[in-house]
Amino acid sequence: MSFREEYERGRIVQIRWLGKPPSRRVGLTLGGGAARGIAHIGVLEVLEAHKIPIHCIAGTSAGAIVGGMYAAGLTPQHMEELIRKTSWTEIASLSLPKLGLLNYDRVTQWIEECLGDRPALFEDLEMRFAAVAADIVSGDLIAITDGKLADALRASSCVPGIMTPTKLNGHLLVDGGILNNLPVSVTRRLGADYVIAVDLLPPGMVGGKEPQNMMDLIITSFYMLMRSTHNDGPRADRIITPEIGHINLVDLGRVDELIDAGRAAAEEVVPLIKRDLEIE
Repeated sequence: MSFREEYERGRIVQIRWLGKPPSRRVGLTLGGGAARGIAHIGVLEVLEAHKIPIHCIAGTSAGAIVGGMYAAGLTPQHMEELIRKTSWTEIASLSLPKLGLLNYDRVTQWIEECLGDRPALFEDLEMRFAAVAADIVSGDLIAITDGKLADALRASSCVPGIMTPTKLNGHLLVDGGILNNLPVSVTRRLGADYVIAVDLLPPGMVGGKEPQNMMDLIITSFYMLMRSTHNDGPRADRIITPEIGHINLVDLGRVDELIDAGRAAAEEVVPLIKRDLEIE
């Protein structure tokens, strides 16, 4: 039983500290959302500006890509520059439809190019990080915490049926969003006792309109599936939810709008986070 559960059940009396209380380990959970993951950049900018400490990160899909790059030392500003130069053709290509409509091999090279001379292995990262994927054979949730960062980020973001899955350490891995799109529990396993989660999938249809073609239908269905895997959400101490429900999951052309939405949502929640963490 956690400290909080013990306290809420009255088994632990209130603690008063003589002097400054020990600092808390703050974890960040970044949810999946394809192109909407750009909003995570705006959230990170605000957390940095307000000097909110981040000790560990767990991310799914787009959240894994942004979180992994941040853990490797890329600044939000650098990530913004990179995404403005990126198109889907740089990270995926058409393939024979055996296990995916798009070959996802290119994304590994793209991630490595983005990292440059920064750490390429988990053990060299600046903070603890986990990329969350799903084993499509066993049905297990896989939290990747070692090996090559680019391979893990690719595995976490392979949308089943669209991107080809990733074989890694004996597992056939796809997007972790099919099992846990907001992996708060994974962040806590990394050592966080206070978790800030960023949810990119507010209720509603993708783009607010009916699917017009097969790809729209697949994406809308996957959206609904990911929404159903947010069971971990209530376990977060604070949730930041950018108002981006009207933006299509595959639209990489709305960088400014997505980043601004991330900033605005974070600014609303930061005062509560500071109060919780006793940050002035």
